[in-house]
This record gives sequence, C-alpha cells and structure tokens, in this order.
Amino acid sequence: MNYLSDNAYLAIGVETTAGVAVIPDVFVPLMSESVKTVLNHSADRRMKGLNWKANDLLRGNRMHEGQITILADADNLGHVLNMVMTKGTTTGDATDGYTHPFTVGAGDTYTFEIKKGNFVKRYFGVYVDEVKIGFQDGQMTLTLTISAMGQVSVASVGIALSGAVTSLTLEDNYDIQPNRGLVVGDVITVGGVDVTLTSVDAGGYAVGFTSTSITAATGSSVVLKPLTVSNPALSDPFYLGNTLFGFGVDESAATTASGARSTATPVYDVEITIKNNLFKQNGSNRFDPAKIVPQTREAQITITQLLEDEEQMQFWLNRTKQAITMVALGQNINPDFSTQEKLTLKFNNVKLLEGEAPLEVGSLIKYVQNFEVLYDNSDAAAMSASLINNTAAADY
Repeated sequence: MNYLSDNAYLAIGVETTAGVAVIPDVFVPLMSESVKTVLNHSADRRMKGLNWKANDLLRGNRMHEGQITILADADNLGHVLNMVMTKGTTTGDATDGYTHPFTVGAGDTYTFEIKKGNFVKRYFGVYVDEVKIGFQDGQMTLTLTISAMGQVSVASVGIALSGAVTSLTLEDNYDIQPNRGLVVGDVITVGGVDVTLTSVDAGGYAVGFTSTSITAATGSSVVLKPLTVSNPALSDPFYLGNTLFGFGVDESAATTASGARSTATPVYDVEITIKNNLFKQNGSNRFDPAKIVPQTREAQITITQLLEDEEQMQFWLNRTKQAITMVALGQNINPDFSTQEKLTLKFNNVKLLEGEAPLEVGSLIKYVQNFEVLYDNSDAAAMSASLINNTAAADY
C-alpha cells in the first residue's frame, strides 16, 4: 500500500515537564517537514576471523532533528512564540481576544506527533533551535528548526502474547526503556488489535491495558496508532499586505511609525530569524540527547526596500542604531469589529551588517538590508513580541 503525504498531520501539545511526552491535541496544518531520527549506526569492525568488513551494526548516539514549515495564523503562531520565547501574563477574554506578551527567554517544550502512513512518529522534549518568519506568495510562513529529546513510533513484542492478556513487554533492540514516550491514553496496535494504554511501567519495558485477546509472536510490530484529526476552524494566515513596518531612532519612534499606513515604510520582502543556539549533547543515561538547553540568543532581519535616498547607506557606514517595529493585522475577533488578530514584533536596537543595492537594466534599484538585532541598554531588551488571538492562556 502507498500513502499520500496530504493525509499526514502535525499535532502538538505543551509539556508540563520537559521531555515527558503528552498526547498532542492541537492540530497544525503542515506545508512540509523533514524531521528525522539520526541513529548513527556503525559497522562492527572488531576482528572476528572474517574476510569481510563486518557482520553486524553497533548502536550510535541518536539525534532527533529537522525542519517544519507551516503557515502563520494567529493561533498556531502563539504556540511557536511560546516555544521560542517566554510568555508573560495573558490578558483579555474570549469576546475581545487574548493578548499574550513574549520576552526573550526559555520557552515551553512540546510533544510533536507527525503521521507517516499508518503510524505516527512522536517526538517529545521538542525545543526550537531557530524560527524563520517570512512570506511566501504574500502569506506569512514559519520554518522551525527543532531538536527533540526522544521519539517513539514503532516497536516490537518482547514476550509472545496469546489469549486474554493485560500487558505487553516490548523488546529493547532500539532502547533499554522502549516504552519511553508512550503515555496513558495512547492507542497502540499489536497483533492486529487496538488497545488503549492504562499504564506505562516505570521500569521502561511494559505497558498495560484492559484484558484483550491478542496473538502476537516475539518480534511482531507494535505501532503507535494515529490520532483522530480534529481540525479547528482556521484563521487566515497573516499577510504581507496587512503588515506595517516602522523605522525610528528608538522603539518608541519605530512603534509610532508602524501605527498607520501613512507613516509606515513599504517593505517588499522580509525574513526574520530568531535563534536559541541550542546546546545538544549526548551523555550518560541515554542514547538520545542527555540535555538540550538554549544558549546565547540572537536574531537577524533581512529586508528589501526600494532605494529612495542615501540615509540607509549612511546608517550602514556609521553603524547607526535604528529600531524596527513590525505590526501584522489579521481577522476581526468580535462582531463589532473592534478587535483584530495582531502580531507585534519590536526590535529595539538594530544595525546594518550589509546594505547592497545591485543594478539591473530597466529595473528600479532595490536595497537589500541585513540587520543584526542587538541588545538595547536603554530598553534593557533586544526584542519583544505581543500577540492577540483566540487562544486562551490555559492552552499554552
């Protein structure tokens, strides 16, 4: 049987404890994904009296990493910001929308689940190493580079099952704790039968369920069954056409400039990259990363404008401080049109790394600017974010 990518899904869930999996309950439509488990198997090269390279493989340290690209609607964007920044106290209500502030700092870890054919790959302890905010065909996109502390997807029966049974022991060919990442409430398929887990043994081998008749030989596959997809009514993504950019000598001036179309600066392309520079290290106790920790944060902004005067060239040569505020407006939240979905990104101190204006015959001169986002002593912060959406604080 072949499987169509369009039938896949991405589901995410906030973890209470980093690296302790949950059953995801937020479904996010995917554009693309390339998350994989790097097993780092190697040929067993020990000398065994054989005239051949190897007769088996040895385990290596594992990594779970890759990229996911989604469209940035106001609600799933909130989860992405919650992964990469620290969320403050939410205000507002369901009628007029919830306002979520974000500052530089550690975000929450998540469990990601990606359907692949008739099974799913669940990654837990997911951290965001980097997020790129850009626009494709005028629609805001989010490309996340992630790393995870572990994964569970398919396993094998460790002790044969026959008749009415209430537990299953998993083989340890992949991991010495093969049930890691499974949680109570998961549905697994074994011997062609679906069972719902009522317990996950702390020893790492067994899972429990209500008495069920199962016949399965040692080595038979055990599959984490896909969830039933529950797609919410989706908002449109944010659009470049509804986004305003304000430039100023400081955050206050930039925010004022972004407040109206008449004072905002037209921008024709933009990419914002926020990096956590994760420390990822294998160590004792796990084949998976023993620790994933954000290190020094940083951000860059690339903007394309039409060249209109020499000011930005002057700023580049002189390393002049500027501030940028981006305001993206979305759909109306309440019936009286008094509140809109709204993303605000403030960069308090940016300076130009590069400013190039290449010439092409018959074309207006475009000015491509690469900004480094710097810490601002006056505001005691490099950047901040605010999001108004329909997602309550309890959902993050």
